[in-house]
Amino acid sequence: MPDKPNGKMNFRDRCFIEDGVKVGLSAREMAEHLGVAKSTVCNELKRNRGPETPMLTQRGRNVCSKKDSCMVFDLCKKGCMTPCYKCKKGLCNQICSEFEASNCPKLEGFPYVCNACHERLGWGCGHPYSFYNARIADEKAAKRRSDSRKGIDCAPEDLDRVVKLVKPLMKKGQSLDHIWATHSDEIPFSKRTFYRYITKGVVNDIIPLDLPFKVRRKPNRKKKGQPEPPRHEMKGRTYLDFLDLSLEEQMSAVEMDCVVSARGSDKAILTLLFRRFHFQLMLLLNEKTQEQVAHVLDLIEGLIGLDCFKALFRVVLTDRGSEFLDFELLERGLGGGKRCKIYYCDPMKSGQKGACEKNHVELRKILPKGTSFKNLTRRDLAVACSHVNSYKRPALGGASPFQLAAQVLPEALIEGLGLELIPADEVMLKPSLISLND
Repeated sequence: MPDKPNGKMNFRDRCFIEDGVKVGLSAREMAEHLGVAKSTVCNELKRNRGPETPMLTQRGRNVCSKKDSCMVFDLCKKGCMTPCYKCKKGLCNQICSEFEASNCPKLEGFPYVCNACHERLGWGCGHPYSFYNARIADEKAAKRRSDSRKGIDCAPEDLDRVVKLVKPLMKKGQSLDHIWATHSDEIPFSKRTFYRYITKGVVNDIIPLDLPFKVRRKPNRKKKGQPEPPRHEMKGRTYLDFLDLSLEEQMSAVEMDCVVSARGSDKAILTLLFRRFHFQLMLLLNEKTQEQVAHVLDLIEGLIGLDCFKALFRVVLTDRGSEFLDFELLERGLGGGKRCKIYYCDPMKSGQKGACEKNHVELRKILPKGTSFKNLTRRDLAVACSHVNSYKRPALGGASPFQLAAQVLPEALIEGLGLELIPADEVMLKPSLISLND
């Protein structure tokens, strides 16, 4: 019989399942180790598998069931004379209206994923992949739990009855405190819950402006559910420790920082500048949090591989912003090992990573301070990044950072982020470069 109550999985359990699939454990062996039913392991794999992960993604494969008989040409409108099914980039799978995936019959049985399948190696197979990743699976499970608790926990007829009771009293100038103190035995939920229903727009006949104090209350700038990040011990990671490194290591370091949006958007831009040739990567964060920064670093590692990541990002210098404080999280690679070492500038000493700050001046010509990133997309940011890095610098002997970076950085990183060299006469550092209108 299962030992775990309700068969609930945690992150450690999911890590065991991911490793178990890799080494070929059966569903029964995994279930006995975790103390759950065999069906729980199978349902976990089927429910939380995904089409790809940062580590296990094969690109450029054609997985259409019609590829052997397809005679379509030039879907990309570039004048290509090669049949689209032979395209090495696999673009036809993304843009063809008649695309039908050739599903793998092996995914219908245990382990339901491709993690340990030898056929995905080399050129890969002709079917879409399905992978199980513990971190992504844990995020999916957490999201399902959160979504299941959204909405209202009240019968519609009960809510209508409360509205009919409360609205006439509010028109008399009575506060919700007064109403609840008088009629608490007639109302099946708390005053705070009613406030939440009004804010969500669930109550059709009452809006937030109808509440006596709602107009005068300013929203709390600190988000609920986001406590102050814990402070970590900086021993061995200060700027003085950074200066103790060899000159070669200092020059090869990557400077990391964030560019924030104006009020109205939680998005931010993570910048990573290579000191030696002033090339700066710009990546969009949905929120300015440690988890989002770690996610972006994971994506980069997935594009170029762990060995290449260690070579390019071995030393990272950043400030003491809350999004960078958990160095253990940021330094931990996709495989769980250490991929880099992070050092921190002294407080209020942004000039210690001056190259990064100076490059932000060029970015701010396109996205001036006061600009909201609400409608900023990854493609917009790739365009801005391409133009900023194609801007020639006297400090580089008249070359652009892009020209130097193209000789050093892997092509998979540049193409994976959608960057391209802009001809010198076409470089534009103006807000009109990208449109952020609704």
